[in-house]
Amino acid sequence: MSWLREFSQARDDVLSSAVAQLPSPPRVIRPTVYDSWRRSRLQGLHPERVEPRHLLESEADNYLARAVSPIVAKYEAALEHGAYALVLTDRDGRLLRRWVKDPALAAVMDNLGVAPGTNMDESTVGTTSLIAMLTGRPEMIKGPEHFSEKFREFSCSSAPIIHPVNHRLLGSVSLICRLWDTAPIMLPWVIDFVAAVTEALRIRASHREQQLLDAYTAHNRDARHPVIALDSKTIITNAAAARLLGGVDQSLLWEHARRSLVDRLQGPTTLTLPDGQVLTVDCRAVSHETDDAGAVLVIKKQAQSRRAVEGTSKANGFTQLPGLVGRSAAWRAFCRDAAAHMGSRTPVLVTGEAGSGRLAVTQALQGRRDVRVIDAAGASSRGAERWCRDLEALLDIPDVSLVIRHVELLTPTSALAALATLRRASPHRLLATAEKPAFDSTRHNALLDSFTAVLEVPPLRDRLEDFSDLVAHLTERETEGAVQVQWTPEAIQALSRLDWPGNLNSLNALVRRLVVGRSSGRRIGVEHLPPEYLARGARRPLASLEQTEAQAIMNALQAAGGNKNQAALSLGIARSTLYRKVRALGLDLSSTVY
Repeated sequence: MSWLREFSQARDDVLSSAVAQLPSPPRVIRPTVYDSWRRSRLQGLHPERVEPRHLLESEADNYLARAVSPIVAKYEAALEHGAYALVLTDRDGRLLRRWVKDPALAAVMDNLGVAPGTNMDESTVGTTSLIAMLTGRPEMIKGPEHFSEKFREFSCSSAPIIHPVNHRLLGSVSLICRLWDTAPIMLPWVIDFVAAVTEALRIRASHREQQLLDAYTAHNRDARHPVIALDSKTIITNAAAARLLGGVDQSLLWEHARRSLVDRLQGPTTLTLPDGQVLTVDCRAVSHETDDAGAVLVIKKQAQSRRAVEGTSKANGFTQLPGLVGRSAAWRAFCRDAAAHMGSRTPVLVTGEAGSGRLAVTQALQGRRDVRVIDAAGASSRGAERWCRDLEALLDIPDVSLVIRHVELLTPTSALAALATLRRASPHRLLATAEKPAFDSTRHNALLDSFTAVLEVPPLRDRLEDFSDLVAHLTERETEGAVQVQWTPEAIQALSRLDWPGNLNSLNALVRRLVVGRSSGRRIGVEHLPPEYLARGARRPLASLEQTEAQAIMNALQAAGGNKNQAALSLGIARSTLYRKVRALGLDLSSTVY
């Protein structure tokens, strides 16, 4: 009891001081406890005013809870013969399950809010034995070592649960009792319990790999047909798939499969390989428990028509537009449509979203010959009459190929005037660009209606397989080939998750931002991507406020060199809160190395 009196006095001295003037930790207060108290105070908590936070949603039946529940049955004797409670939390401090045999203890815990469906992390209730998830080792917090006055009559021992395969923190197990029932055996008991949980998780992990192998075996009935079974970490292929795919990066295959599973796509989809081959992929989930449980890809190589083969280039397997790159199914289909208009005099209107490369396409259709460009936006800024005179001056050039940009911006009167000018002196070849939403306009544009051939450039978000080629092409263009810069597959995969509302213009701006001034021989990885891009690459759409929060988190992580403790402190939150926010926002830190 002398320790209790001495500690309580030291506690009062420390917690009654101003945050900026906390005294040095007395000998009786362990550094781990003192550091947690300090973090709790920095987060604005008060020992007499903390409450477990009730959550709107509970995950009592999640993966961790299902793994732990069978282990509890083997250790029930300790709970039946003593006033102890066993508590399971996830890595964010959310209480998932509680096992307690003593009705009186259960009632007290209910009154304190220590029940499933509440949050008990450090940023919510201050110091508890859940700091084990911060320190990474088993911890015991006795009586007044708790930050909250409400918990000073209790002791708890906790040990973190670390996944035996990927070594990620999953949560914790805690044994709780009243202070006077504290026993030295509590912490070793929890450590032994968590060891049993870890073994069960190892068996489950082996089961997952076995499940992947079983799914592969079930679909690999004919070794002549390519079959792949994979998840984010494992890939199994037969010989036919290995020959077909060659050095194709696993991240490309898994991202294609993951999108198919998340979007619940029905039926075969197409995938274009780096060598230009187009595959038909039937993606089938290994398990419907989670979106990352794995998939089986049944692959067929698409047969090319004789006409397509005759016009095929050796490099890309199809007729590529001069100066442009791409190999995705969407881009190949566009190039096939565009190839019919190359070298002809047919007026062509190229539509698409802003920044999708419409002007580059019009220039490619003329084989990169001298093409004169006039912007219809000038009709508004300079006046329709003067703009038509500029148009007429370009038409006086012999054999001119003319591109009218942003033709949708012409007013009905300006469009009629331009059409009259073009009829008086038609160019050798007329092309125009227009943003796709322009066709929804209620204003009639006679010039738009005059085009008999219309090509729609696919948006960047539909060109997943093109990112590697596009980034390499834009990098070489920005560096003029003088600097050798390589992008890692992880960086390309992260970029492919974005929606890119600015399309190629936005991608080019990012490439320019990262490669200009970079020395030769450097690699660009995920750690070099701006935080705002990583935030936008969340696995679910984010609202504007969520985007701001996600960007703040990625900024803090980048500034801290990936140190999550340091990032959490700079944000003024506990590390467990940081994990919870990252998980809630759907941010992917698995391949992010700072």
